[in-house]
Formats: sequence, C-alpha cells, structure tokens
Amino acid sequence: MKAQMNSLPYDSLEMLLAFHVSEKARAKLEQYITQFPEHLREVEKRRYTLEHAVKEVLAEVAEVALLIKELES
Repeated sequence: MKAQMNSLPYDSLEMLLAFHVSEKARAKLEQYITQFPEHLREVEKRRYTLEHAVKEVLAEVAEVALLIKELES
C-alpha cells in the first residue's frame, strides 16, 4: 500500500493541505460576497475570484509557517 501511495503525484499530506486551503478559500469568498447587497454580488464575484481567495489563504499559511520556523529556532 505504501509503495502504491509513493507512485501517486501527491502524498496524502499535500492533498489534505490542498483540501483545507480550498475549503477555507471558498468560505472566505462566500463571506466576502455575502457582505454586499444582492444586486452587487455578481459584480463582486467577478472581481473577487476564488483564485484571489486561495492566494490570500496561502499567504496566511506562509505567515504561520514563518512564525513556526522562528519559534523552532
């Protein structure tokens, strides 16, 4: 089973991280969009994309990683 997992392009930890980033980004996007009145939401959906939300989440992850690295040294 372990040899089979190594032949996959991603390990389970990477997939778990990707899943959590995706879920957090979708929640961030939804939270952002719902703060606008209904008639403005379509415009905001085009302006603030899922890609933008993912980049924000990844920036947060990188910031936490730096803090952890500093604490460990």
